[in-house]
Amino acid sequence: MHRPRRLAAALAVAALALTACASNGRTTGSAAGAAPAPQEPLPTSVPAGTDLRIGDQNAQLEVLLKASGQDQGTAYKLGYSAFQGGPAILEAFRAGSLDLGIVAETPAIFAQAAQQDVKVVGVAQTSRSAVHLVTSPGNPARTVAELKGKKIAYTEGTTFQPAVLNALKRAGLKTTDVTLVNLQVLDIPAALQSGQIDAAALTEPLASKYLLPNAEKGAHEITDDKDLTSGLLLLITPGKTLKDPARAAALADLTARWTKALTWQNANEAEWVEQYYVKKQNIPAATGSQIFRNTGTAAFPSYEQALTDHQAIADLLTAAGALPGKLDVSGEFDRRFEAVQRQALAG
Repeated sequence: MHRPRRLAAALAVAALALTACASNGRTTGSAAGAAPAPQEPLPTSVPAGTDLRIGDQNAQLEVLLKASGQDQGTAYKLGYSAFQGGPAILEAFRAGSLDLGIVAETPAIFAQAAQQDVKVVGVAQTSRSAVHLVTSPGNPARTVAELKGKKIAYTEGTTFQPAVLNALKRAGLKTTDVTLVNLQVLDIPAALQSGQIDAAALTEPLASKYLLPNAEKGAHEITDDKDLTSGLLLLITPGKTLKDPARAAALADLTARWTKALTWQNANEAEWVEQYYVKKQNIPAATGSQIFRNTGTAAFPSYEQALTDHQAIADLLTAAGALPGKLDVSGEFDRRFEAVQRQALAG
């Protein structure tokens, strides 16, 4: 099948899915709190032969650990698999093929709503403006309000979803004032280029990869697309992985290494831009530096503050009818890992 036909089919399926969702106003799952996290002390011994299977996005975790040197000298083997979007990582969790994933805030919320036992074992926070709303080449809209009556794409179950909902809310628009189209992340740029949608949510490096070759044709970023998300960056794991002492100990070590790697990234912009944006993503260094500064250096909020921001996103999704009811997200966070991160920052 040619790509335009695939996109047309995807748009048709998305429209049907959204119609079905609108008809009942909810997703499946429970609005109850998440299963409580384990309370016993984290194991510290990693037996020989232990491995961690990691779900990465845009190679950000793999390159970060390598560039910072934090992938060296582990007592366990690291294996990476590439995913586009948190929902795919959650599916791999269900299949038992991953031990760890890196996501924004939304996938963990949808996992809880679907009664999937997923725990947060690492917390960082970057810019709340990391999701960008970009237009198709033929769309002259400059503000969210000017998107009224237009087709806006996002990827359901990712941070794109609350970003679009927040953008509409702040512009005084209802979801019925636009046509929302649920597309897979990698289908969004082509749908924009072909004009099948008018605007869409994207994060970096995908936003710049789309805008760089299409700016001369009129594609641009919406001006008031700031502060649309929590900015949270989370390491998540299936609850059953934490019940394996070997992997739980390996997760604790990796969370500490990730924390140290992010502090290295904060202090080494030029090296990070070269290793990730230039060499891995084929983006010019000047653009990579701009992305780095726009995304913001990583901060490490208390888990209590992260919970407040996380809960606000869950409440937004509930109010929009994307969740079956109010969720108490506090049980998603394994508080033992806050001490792991604090110790890593102190060391």
